Amino acid sequence: MSTSSLPLPLPLALPPHTASMLDRVRTQCASGRTEWQDCKDPETTVAVERYTSSAIYEQEIDKLFRGLPLIAAHSSELQAGQVLAHDGYGVPMVLSRDQNGVVRAHLNVCRHRGTRLIESTSAMDKASIVCPYHGWTYQLDGKLRHRLHAESFDKKECADEDLVALPCEERYGLIWVIPQAKQDMASQPIDLDSYLGELNSEMPFYETENLTHFRTIEAEYPANWKLIVDAFLESYHIRVLHKNTIAPFFTDGITAGGTFGSEQDGKPHIHSLVARRAAQAWSERPDSPLPTNIRELSELVTPSQVIFPNTITIFHPDYLSLITLYPTSAGTFRWTHKMLIPKAQSGSDWAPHWEKTFNLIEKGVFQKEDIHTTINIQKGFASGANTSLRLGRIEQAVAWFHASVAKHTDCQTASAV
Repeated sequence: MSTSSLPLPLPLALPPHTASMLDRVRTQCASGRTEWQDCKDPETTVAVERYTSSAIYEQEIDKLFRGLPLIAAHSSELQAGQVLAHDGYGVPMVLSRDQNGVVRAHLNVCRHRGTRLIESTSAMDKASIVCPYHGWTYQLDGKLRHRLHAESFDKKECADEDLVALPCEERYGLIWVIPQAKQDMASQPIDLDSYLGELNSEMPFYETENLTHFRTIEAEYPANWKLIVDAFLESYHIRVLHKNTIAPFFTDGITAGGTFGSEQDGKPHIHSLVARRAAQAWSERPDSPLPTNIRELSELVTPSQVIFPNTITIFHPDYLSLITLYPTSAGTFRWTHKMLIPKAQSGSDWAPHWEKTFNLIEKGVFQKEDIHTTINIQKGFASGANTSLRLGRIEQAVAWFHASVAKHTDCQTASAV
């Protein structure tokens, strides 16, 4: 657990890896030659069974979605004195923020007869958590405060009747949990320094803690969750799939990216910049100034991160799409897209603008193009036409992702052709 972080001061310069990637984008734009054209790495393949096997799905749940730090919410979704239920990871959780600003996560299960305590997945004001079955009452820190007719029980109130705590941390405006209850584990802080690695030096620049939640859309789709990650890890498809929506804003295939995180975890996170059309003119002027904040940077490139295993950040020029994928079976996943906007533009007068913007990207790009395509891919798997999928050098980041999944689940998933 941790207290809500105060907004960090604006950096005076680009963080090191973002600066390096932007320099690589500038070089590609100026030379007219992309990095993948000079890459000597072999193409790779991913076995189709990695998207269809129930046994592999179970491994992913066990290895990726139980023991790793996972993002559950944006900080702005949970104010002091509020609670909300979170079921996305297949574990009933309740998130709470007490009046001192401390965020915690507990199993959403009464210690008396196991009843679900909180139903709403939207934040609710609560001074305490009261079981709807027999009225057992818990403080927001999880401690049992009251038992109706306590004298009917043999023993007095004790710690083993408090709510079961889960590891929980708050950093960069994000609430992280490990959705696995183990003895003595909940009291230990999540080691985000090691898990995020070099991303710790990058994330403050992106100011996610200074944004506020505008809207969330959730839906379940008949496709494997990794297909969506694949889609957001390559720009190869933009020219064709998004030709009538966002393609006019981007260059063709100019990107720069890398893997981040601890060596022990295999550097599983992927941070990349996709060049927008504006980067071309900017790169051709030797005296072009470097961007000094995320707004200026996102006018030139679209920064994106896959925070392993299942969260995707897309920094549009004026807002952030925070996408979290929750696998529900080998062939289905739950999609959650949160729109995070600048606090200064969160008033009611801005609402029509954000509604229009949200609908354009969510319904016009994500649902009709990206998600629609992944559903069709999943249907195609059933035909047996392909036993593996080919990844060219322009899709190298997809291979990085599958290598990380393989490392964590102890299975071979991507190999050289």
